Amino acid sequence: MWSIPADVFHHSPPRPLMGELELGISVSGGKSIATTQYHARALKVIRPHYLDDSGQVYYTIVNPGGGYVGGDAYRIGISVAEGASALITDQSAAKVYRTPDDYVVQNIEFSLAAGAVLEYVPDQLILYRDADFRQRTVVNMHPQASLFLSDIITPGWSPDGGKFLYKQAHLLNEVHMDGEPVLLDNLRINPLASDFGEVQDFFMDGRTHVATAICFDPGITPELNDVLSHLITAHHSPDGSLIAAVTECDKPGFVLRALGNRTEELHALVLATANLVRSQLRGQGKIHLRKY
Repeated sequence: MWSIPADVFHHSPPRPLMGELELGISVSGGKSIATTQYHARALKVIRPHYLDDSGQVYYTIVNPGGGYVGGDAYRIGISVAEGASALITDQSAAKVYRTPDDYVVQNIEFSLAAGAVLEYVPDQLILYRDADFRQRTVVNMHPQASLFLSDIITPGWSPDGGKFLYKQAHLLNEVHMDGEPVLLDNLRINPLASDFGEVQDFFMDGRTHVATAICFDPGITPELNDVLSHLITAHHSPDGSLIAAVTECDKPGFVLRALGNRTEELHALVLATANLVRSQLRGQGKIHLRKY
């Protein structure tokens, strides 16, 4: 089993949660609906939408506080029942401000039953000067469920034009099927390490942004991965700033990692990847996130 230091994502004594959100999605009358819903303090959801005739429910998570600061702790739990389908995003970019005394932590748990579909496509995570953000996402899914989750990390604006002024971005993604671990994706960007100045020109191959997309679905085949590889090549930017690669998993699934300098290009690649899976495996149309 994997061993992650407990103090990275948990705290002794436990912190009070700044925001908490729980959703339970089930099927009723041919549509997916929230049969359980709870939110407290700085997290809530906007009323659901249905973007197509598939019955998939679309929820937007909102943080009315406008950003994360040092010492904040958040928890999100979403369960999708058998045959239900949910698309989850957030209202806008998550902004992490200076955390001089303590880091921000967010723990996310997803549970997917047989035949369930969960697509989690949030906006970018922006880390400003001296920010330290740590997130752990744990997925427990049935082998016949479908999962797509993504994230984009970008440095925040700085008055002196500095590129990497945040302390740390640590994103840990775990996927388990029938109680057995199938993926550990542990991404830690630590630009304020003592030796960073010596390697800054080579850090992330000279790029400033990083995107990840993780997908598991029993319908994923080597042929679909070949199509995905061609899609990635088509999204490489003319100036060479965006590069990406896909890694196949032992179970039907893949991990996409992309580096670039512009959020828009990475977001477009993530959506194109999600749309490929939707169209090839479920016959759904493209994602049109209605936020504004």
